Amino acid sequence: MSATRLLILSALRFLQPAHGYKVRAELETWRADQWANVAYGSIYHALNAMAAEGLLAVVEPAEAGEGEGEGSPPRRGGGRISYRVTPAGEEEFQRLVREYWWEQKPLVDPFLAAVSVMDQLPRDELLAALRFRAVAARSAAESFRFAAASPSYMQLKPRHVAAQLELMAMRADAEQRWVEGTIAAVERGDLP
Repeated sequence: MSATRLLILSALRFLQPAHGYKVRAELETWRADQWANVAYGSIYHALNAMAAEGLLAVVEPAEAGEGEGEGSPPRRGGGRISYRVTPAGEEEFQRLVREYWWEQKPLVDPFLAAVSVMDQLPRDELLAALRFRAVAARSAAESFRFAAASPSYMQLKPRHVAAQLELMAMRADAEQRWVEGTIAAVERGDLP
């Protein structure tokens, strides 16, 4: 939840005041579901929880200047609930940013668990899965690099977003190289 909390606070600092749908739409443009394990359905719950904790303040619809829009979420009480970051929310944002920059956190990837039991798959299925992962990793890297180089995608994004996309592309490149080496090892009979 902390990564989701950080991203919501970040998006709100950028957009505020904003309602949940606007926060979700912004995080979708960041592709947060691909690198932060953000479940978009949890955004509304997180907004309510952070408001209850005093990290966010509810802004009246008229104050937020928001009207009806296509794809808008259902209204409660005659208007969308919008939020702004409170001083306590700003403090939490600053704490989380520093925690994630200065503390090494393990990357939790279920694929690593699957690698540890690769010997449980039939050889043909293992090779097919590895080839699929190689293509998926190559496609992901190309997609991230394309987005970073796309003026239409980047026009409203801070410049550091391109650096983040390049980091994601490099991670995908590393997985592709590992998978291709593992394919060769399985074909030679060295693995599993």
